[in-house]
Amino acid sequence: MSSTSTTTAGLVLAAGASSRMGYPKALLPLGNGTLLAIHQMRLLREAGCDRVAVVLGSNAEAIAKKITDGEVIRNPDWAQGRLTSMQAGLRGLPEHHGYLILPVDTIGLRRETLGAVLQAARARPAAVRPYYAGQSGRVVWISADTARELIALPAADTRLDEWLAPRVTALPVDDPAVLNNVNTPDEWAAVRERL
Repeated sequence: MSSTSTTTAGLVLAAGASSRMGYPKALLPLGNGTLLAIHQMRLLREAGCDRVAVVLGSNAEAIAKKITDGEVIRNPDWAQGRLTSMQAGLRGLPEHHGYLILPVDTIGLRRETLGAVLQAARARPAAVRPYYAGQSGRVVWISADTARELIALPAADTRLDEWLAPRVTALPVDDPAVLNNVNTPDEWAAVRERL
């Protein structure tokens, strides 16, 4: 990962088992038929990411067959938690200035919000995280140097948000969707209506 690069990679994290949803979140269909993972990857591209991929874990092979628009990175260690998915994604997209990381279930974000995160990243902080009403959003941008440190962390012993906290530059935004964490069919139905 070269810190001299000026490109940004986008990662959609979609490796979990989606047990509360009862269906892979990556494959949830929007009203126009677009799969959620593809929608999220397109959103990252529209916001300014130069290269985009989705990280899959549970049922990766079956889901990957349906991801027709974008790169797929497989995380064989997905059951060990979100950090392993970030690590797999960062290893799969080396040589970027920074990485904009979007959980697949953080749904309804405005492209302008992600663009603001990328704009804040031009100052080259270690990490940028949007905040809404004083609450930490689920999206994060990390620099190449931070990515190198993160890849080296032991997944079993690291609480990702705690590790990131002292490195984060907070970016207040007027977009409550940065807090979204859609886990159940009822939550999906409510959000899908607004997309």
